[in-house]
Amino acid sequence: MSMRVALLLSVLVVLAAGCSVALNQQPTPVPSEVSALEPVTIGLQRDADVPDLPFADNPDPSACGIPAPWHGDDAQIEGTFQGQLIEPTVYLYDSHQRLHITGAVPSGTEVQVELYQANPVLDFYYVRADTPAGPQTGWVPAPFLLFQH
Repeated sequence: MSMRVALLLSVLVVLAAGCSVALNQQPTPVPSEVSALEPVTIGLQRDADVPDLPFADNPDPSACGIPAPWHGDDAQIEGTFQGQLIEPTVYLYDSHQRLHITGAVPSGTEVQVELYQANPVLDFYYVRADTPAGPQTGWVPAPFLLFQH
């Protein structure tokens, strides 16, 4: 019986200690008004060398799809948009947020597509290219990718 009392007292001491710490902490402030329509500012910043795109980008970096495996199709990087060569060298990025450049390939480079990410405005593909400078990998905006059928 004394073992049960000792165990019960131990549990009560642990609970009391945990509750007293929680009671002495400052409460987390709650915003007075929250709107689901307001975009969330995450505090992420693009590197200075990340260029603007000639087409619409995703306005909310937190509203993105989940990357899904692609069929490993061959495709070609094309730096053209609306029939004009915009990017003779197309950059590959760390994600759909385009915070960092992870590689660069000349327009016309053959790539293997490994992943696809559907997003609200601009879809992205994760590609791999074998270049004379070594393998290049990263996410490329869908308008810069031409599938070979």
